[in-house]
Amino acid sequence: MSFDSLLIHTCDIGALDQGAKDDYGRPAKTWPASYTEEPCRLISTDVREVKFGAEVVISDWKLFVDNSVIIDEQDQVSNIKNAKTGTVIDAATFEVVKVQPMSDHISQHHKEILLRKVT
Repeated sequence: MSFDSLLIHTCDIGALDQGAKDDYGRPAKTWPASYTEEPCRLISTDVREVKFGAEVVISDWKLFVDNSVIIDEQDQVSNIKNAKTGTVIDAATFEVVKVQPMSDHISQHHKEILLRKVT
C-alpha cells in the first residue's frame, strides 16, 4: 500500500501573510491559501473540555501530508474534505502546533503535522 493511497482527505493550507494591513493601515494577520485541496489524512489524537464561564472544547489532531508541502508553525489548515466525494468533513480552522518531517533513514518521506482546534 502506497503512502499516497492513505491520503483519503483534502485540505486547504494557509500561510501567514506578515505584510498584510487592515483598513486603518495596522498590521493584520491573514492566511491566504498556499495549497487548496491538498491530499492529506486527518486523525483525532485528543479532546478535552475546559470550563471558564463558557465551555471551550480543545481538540488535538494529526495531519499527514506529502514531503513536498511547505508548511510551518505559523500556518493554518482548514476545509477538510473527503477526497473521493468532496464532502466537507470539517470546515473549521486548525492551528499548526508542530511540523515533524518523517524519514525512512535515507530520505525525508512525509510530514506529520500536529494541529489544535479550539471551539
